[in-house]
Amino acid sequence: MVSRFKDRKLKQRWIATLVLLLPALIQVFPLFYLLCVSWKEGAEVIQYPPKLFPKAIQWFNYHEALASAPLLRFLLNSAIVASFITFCQLFTSVLAAYALSRLEFKGQKWVMALIVGTMMIPGEVTIIPNYFTLASWNWLNTYPALIVPFSASGFGIFFLYQFFKTIPKELEEAAYLEGCSRLRFLFKFAVPLSLPAITAFGIYAFVGAWNQYLWPLITTQTTQMQTAQIGIGMFRSQNESMSWGVIMAATAMLISPTVLLFIATQRQFVKGMTMSGIKG
Repeated sequence: MVSRFKDRKLKQRWIATLVLLLPALIQVFPLFYLLCVSWKEGAEVIQYPPKLFPKAIQWFNYHEALASAPLLRFLLNSAIVASFITFCQLFTSVLAAYALSRLEFKGQKWVMALIVGTMMIPGEVTIIPNYFTLASWNWLNTYPALIVPFSASGFGIFFLYQFFKTIPKELEEAAYLEGCSRLRFLFKFAVPLSLPAITAFGIYAFVGAWNQYLWPLITTQTTQMQTAQIGIGMFRSQNESMSWGVIMAATAMLISPTVLLFIATQRQFVKGMTMSGIKG
């Protein structure tokens, strides 16, 4: 009886694994195919019938891509913009979420409702007023134009608010009795206790900033200021006569930072999202 029960549980586990593995493979296959094409020679890319794996891994496409466009400049711009946006969103979200979750003041619920309401507004609605504002400040085609409009996040405030609410009030009261100020308690106790949630939101903010396309397309006019996502589109439009292997090699280099970041931090990301979901 016990053996039959174990066999049934093992069978259910295998079925669940296969069910979860199928959508994972569907998501990963385009990236895997992109890498395979980037390692192929020109004639091998268009051969029929097509083959998934290259005969031999070739790095010529990557050298050609680097020589054809300033890909490293695109990567540097995206790294600078995404890093500053992530830092600003983390800083403003931590302070605002802590104030809303731990302090009591008049209109607190209305402020929180207003912040949550900003999550319902499509980003495209704010493009025109933001553009004209930055144009009046002569900020177009600069790093501030790419960073400042995204220096705060309603989602980040709401996300961290859920986590800060779970910190025991007894811990806060004990810290105050020992002479700890609110800011000291925030950075010495609240932030370390909320590190999984902060890390998860930081990853989310960085990937979102890195993948921006429409706003950098509107506010940048020179190659020196364009980001990786703009670089992918520009590289493809200007090099359509080249081998698809070169185009895929350029695309692989421009998306690799976010893919590697998620692979390196996926445990912290999942832990932060799970803990916030359970405690919220």
